[in-house]
Amino acid sequence: MLIRALLELSNSDNTQVLLTTHSPIIVKELDFENLRLIVTDNKTKSVKSVEPGQLPYPSLNEVNFVAFNEITEEYHNELYGYIESENHFNSFKNGRQTMEYIRNRRDSSTFTEQKILTEYIRHQIHHPENNHNIRFTETQIEDSIRQMRDYIKDEM
Repeated sequence: MLIRALLELSNSDNTQVLLTTHSPIIVKELDFENLRLIVTDNKTKSVKSVEPGQLPYPSLNEVNFVAFNEITEEYHNELYGYIESENHFNSFKNGRQTMEYIRNRRDSSTFTEQKILTEYIRHQIHHPENNHNIRFTETQIEDSIRQMRDYIKDEM
């Protein structure tokens, strides 16, 4: 409600509303034209527009990835969820190399499945109690994020 009220206020004559946030929830409530990224380095500061990326809505995770190459489990989940929600996951998996993933059964036994890297990471994020697999690396999660971004850009 607060964001809607601030947006309404910003449409009033002679009114500008500035809000700084690190909240992905607030960012998702805004449109791309409402967002700016303030970039500073040692000598200069600049304000940049936030352009639509691979996701069809503003995403703080995506902004941080594009602007700062910030690799997070949250962004991985967001991309994965978007591909899955658009019923593209089987197409995304097609032809990708697989790796062994040991999965827990409800009766405490295990079984092995073949998963692509993106699924392997997603399962580890969502099942931290499963300690039968080697934890993914920073390089692997970055590779998986880039694969999903490329797929969304090129195929969706």
